[in-house]
Amino acid sequence: MLLALRASNAAHGLPLRVLLTLTVIIVLFSSACNSKSPRDINDDQNTANKTKLSLTSNQSGGSFTIASRGQQSLQRPQPNLSPEQQLEWAVGKSFATQAWVAAPATTKARDGLGPLFNTNSCTGCHVRNGQGQLPENGVGLILRLGSSSPELGEQLQDMAIPGAKPEGSVNWQSISSNVAMADGRHYQLKQRDYRFESLGHVSQIAASARLAPALIGMGLIDNISDADIIANSDPQDRDGDGISGRVNLRKNKTDEQARPGRFGWKASQVSLHEQVALAFFEDMGITSSLHPAKPCAEKPCVAQTNTNPEPEISNKLLVAVSDYIANLAVPAAVQDDASQQGAAIFTQLGCAACHIPAFNTSLPAGQFAKSPDPEKFSNIGAVIETIYPYSDLLLHDMGIGLADQYPTDNAAAKEWRTAPLWGLGIRASNSNNTRLLHDGRARSITEAILWHGGEAKASKVGFTQLSNPEQTALLYFLKAL
Repeated sequence: MLLALRASNAAHGLPLRVLLTLTVIIVLFSSACNSKSPRDINDDQNTANKTKLSLTSNQSGGSFTIASRGQQSLQRPQPNLSPEQQLEWAVGKSFATQAWVAAPATTKARDGLGPLFNTNSCTGCHVRNGQGQLPENGVGLILRLGSSSPELGEQLQDMAIPGAKPEGSVNWQSISSNVAMADGRHYQLKQRDYRFESLGHVSQIAASARLAPALIGMGLIDNISDADIIANSDPQDRDGDGISGRVNLRKNKTDEQARPGRFGWKASQVSLHEQVALAFFEDMGITSSLHPAKPCAEKPCVAQTNTNPEPEISNKLLVAVSDYIANLAVPAAVQDDASQQGAAIFTQLGCAACHIPAFNTSLPAGQFAKSPDPEKFSNIGAVIETIYPYSDLLLHDMGIGLADQYPTDNAAAKEWRTAPLWGLGIRASNSNNTRLLHDGRARSITEAILWHGGEAKASKVGFTQLSNPEQTALLYFLKAL
């Protein structure tokens, strides 16, 4: 399987020289990190500046990049669309942003909501195409259930259409811990033990929270070749660097072939099209050809299950919403001397071993990103571009502190996909509403780093030993992405 994918990549002629160069640079920096303390980082600044840190670029999304970095930038289309493509993009946007309603309704194109759901539109969770909210602030955080049943399924739905009852409401307890820095400062970290409450009783079924991520760049990630993702995997840690990212092979619903997962906190979905279809089904209760109505034998389930055999969202509209998300613009990164200094520290700490800066992506010659369909998509005339998502899209052991309550999606409880970092500064710009990591526990970039463990423990420890100016430089770089 792996050899076939690599052969396919070679046949399409996808250039890996940039990626291979980056890999060599990362290994060199990682080796240096193993032999030097964080205090030696400043000694390497000049060398890093001479190389212009080819690991970074302000063109985060290649030709999809726009100069704007405000909150509105997450809602902009990529700049290469023709007038006809802009119209197509706007159609998809309307079905992603406007509320769906319960059937039957006069607006037949957007009815079918529920009967159980978490939100009534895509942007209900992905607010202005950004990340979701914690329960006390709005929607955008769902609970995955460790013990599925005919009545509950894999995800808790806490809303319902008139005449139906929600499965429950979200409940939690806060847990605090402290982390000390080298200069004596202390950070109080908080996490939540989530449960759900039904009929006044808190369930003992294990529940794991998932925060809706920002939507930018998904079309670019969708068009990265399988072989390029696989090339970065090292599940046995053969190179001995302590990083053992692995591919999460998942069956493609289109042809049942195993492909590397690349979307979702557990890298559980192989394509943007499948990710969008799953969100319509699980989050809004809207069936499609990929997720038809489920049969149900239990009486409580029958009363609240859609038994309409016809998909509630057509393939045409599902593609339109997928293509809308695929063609969102990516805000430009900030490139200046301060960000270059922070990038050197980022690399020196070994962060780039998992948050690999660059990938090549293959876009149709028409520059309108679509989910790669083997029957419709061809690399003939495709445009190969370098993008900077800062992720290897692989699963890594992140330690017990970030562990889920149970394994899921062919991934261990401690395994998480490396989260892309592009747009991180925009997501973290509001200090009152910054929520990072899979369950939104981190209230700042610093807290997100301090939660890292497992394969990232050495980098986290190195971060705690940095001087205040060094930490400031690193955080400036991350907010510049």
